[in-house]
This record gives sequence, structure tokens and C-alpha cells, in this order.
Amino acid sequence: MTKQDRIDSSRILLFSMGIPKMGSSCPDLHCDDWKIIAIEDEIDAFASVRSKGIDLVILHMSLDDSIDSDLANVLRSISPMPYLPVMIMASDSAEAQRCRFLNSGADDVIAEQTSAVEVRARIRAMLRIKDLYDQLAASRTALELVLDRELKLLDRLQKDNKALKAKCTTDPLTHVRNVRSFGGILAHEFKSAKRYNTSLSILVLDIDHFKVVNDTHGHHSGDYVLKELAVILTRSVRESDVVARTGGEEFCILLPKADQDQSVMFAERIRKEVSARKFTVFGSDIHVTVSIGQATFPDNAEVTTPSMLAYFADQALLMAKDTGRDRIVAFRQMPREMRLRMRQQQLDADQSSQGSYPVQCEMMDMEVNSRQI
Repeated sequence: MTKQDRIDSSRILLFSMGIPKMGSSCPDLHCDDWKIIAIEDEIDAFASVRSKGIDLVILHMSLDDSIDSDLANVLRSISPMPYLPVMIMASDSAEAQRCRFLNSGADDVIAEQTSAVEVRARIRAMLRIKDLYDQLAASRTALELVLDRELKLLDRLQKDNKALKAKCTTDPLTHVRNVRSFGGILAHEFKSAKRYNTSLSILVLDIDHFKVVNDTHGHHSGDYVLKELAVILTRSVRESDVVARTGGEEFCILLPKADQDQSVMFAERIRKEVSARKFTVFGSDIHVTVSIGQATFPDNAEVTTPSMLAYFADQALLMAKDTGRDRIVAFRQMPREMRLRMRQQQLDADQSSQGSYPVQCEMMDMEVNSRQI
């Protein structure tokens, strides 16, 4: 429907108040371009405005009825239309009276003596203004719908992004950190410890004889043991600590602001708790133990990079396995010659940028090296 079609199909309410003979002193408002609905009762006028889609109201008011009248604003408040123009037709066309009508809420004031041609022209002007208001309201409604859709889409994208980030940083089986995110956190925490001269310890845990668990009880039982071990580790750490699964049955725990004595005590508590725990799967009790390697910066003077911290703890873990399992070996317990040799190997590897198993943390643009990462 074109703009002119909308105007031509308009409905105009002519409400005469206190004038016994409607139209006796009123110019002829009838036109093929709109429909005139003449009403004298106030209740009927309110009902028409509320339910019949009135596009324009003309109040034919006597001077006495117009005094202190707020009828124009009342009619607008009950109209379902975005905007309802109100014109007042009165016998008194003096400037003071016209200003009072306009200040009380009228959009236009017409004298009864105004010619029908001019009145129709003014009506068309009011209807054009109303049409602009209607278009503006329709555009606003459409914009609000689009905005609402965009907000819902943004909310969905944020949830999807959060879920995707969780998948990228979390091990799907145990729901602790995965290798990639742990590498970035290690690099960040090491940098912070070095800057503020605080301790940073790392524990590397490995389930002893885990292949036997899988071969004897099945891989589903093995997965259950891994998940339960992750629960034990997560419940044991502080809020600032980080637990990650870095291999098939290998886990790492990063302990910011924990020196080597504190981290060894913490490792011993975990070792005892795992050793005392019975993992019951399908009615069968599974008993496992863990071997743990430990290293600390700056307590271990050989550690100068995050890759060294992870590598040295990993080598301590290997010694724990070689010397009987179900035990903790701190890097400081390893022979001094071995520590120096490993440090030199790591320095050479860092200089050539060819760590044996580089880990890329794309989100943080950091690189960390360790045996199984």
C-alpha cells in the first residue's frame, strides 16, 4: 500500500461536544479520501478510538467545554495507534484561545468559519504527519525485532564460544586441563614467578602398571580409574593450582607460590590417598599407585626456563619408576652430575629451537617442551 493509499483509506472521528446539532456550524468534512465517523457521546468516542483504528480526531468543542480540557491527551493515551493527531474546531478563533488549545495538546486549531477546502487541506497535512509517525513506529518495531534477534544470536555465539573454548582447553575424559592449555599456563606462571621472585612447583604423576589395569579389567575400567584420579587431584589442589592430563595415564599439577618442601608434602598426601583408595568397577576392586616427579623454580638452580621445569619433573618421575614406583622423587634428589647434564641438554635444545616434544599453545602464543606433551 502506497502512502497515498494509506491516507485515502483513513478514518476520521468527528466528536462534537455540547453542540446540539452536529455540523450546523461545521464546514463540510466529507471526502472520498477518508471516512467520517460522527459521534456526540463521550463514551462512544472513547470506544471508537480504542477499537476502530481512528487515524485522526476532530474535536468540535464549544468554548465552555474546552476550558481546562485534557481530552486530546486522553484520546491519545487510549489509542492503539503509534500516534493520534487531534484537531480542534472552535467558534472562538482569537489568538489567545488558539494558543491555549495548542498548549493543551491539540495539533491544530480550526475556526468554524474556515472554508471546507482549507479544512480538507489541513486534514491531509495531519494525515501525512501521522503516516510518517506510523512509518517511524514500524521501522522502530522492525529494528527492535532485528536487535532482539541479534542479541539472541550473540548470546548463542557466546555460549558456543564458551563451550568451544572448554573443548579446546579441557581433556574430554577427565575434564581437567589438556596438554595445549597446560603449556600456555606453565609459560605464564613461570614468567610471573620469575618477575615477582616467587616459587613455582610442578608435579608429574603417572599411574603405575596402568597397562595391567586395562588388560585385566578392560579399557572402560581404565577410563573410570583415570576419571576418579582426576577427581582426587582436583579436590586436593588449591584454587590457584592447575591440574592437567598430559598423557595417557600421566597428569601434571602446577603449584604457584609453593616451594619444594611444600610441593613434596602435597605430593606425598596425594600418593597416600591414591594408594589407600579402592576403585570399584562392576563389582571388582582395583588398586593402583602413582609415581610422582617434582621440580621447583627457583629452588632448583638448574631451572631457568619453563621447559626445564617440566622436563626435570618428568625425569624425576622416570627415576621414581626405575627405583620401585609408588614413590616421590624430587629433582634435587637426583645426582648432581645428572642434573647438570640434563640442564645442558635443555639449553642446547632451546638454542636450536628443537625440543624433542614441543607443545604449541596457540591461544597464548607460547611454547613449552616436555617428554609426553
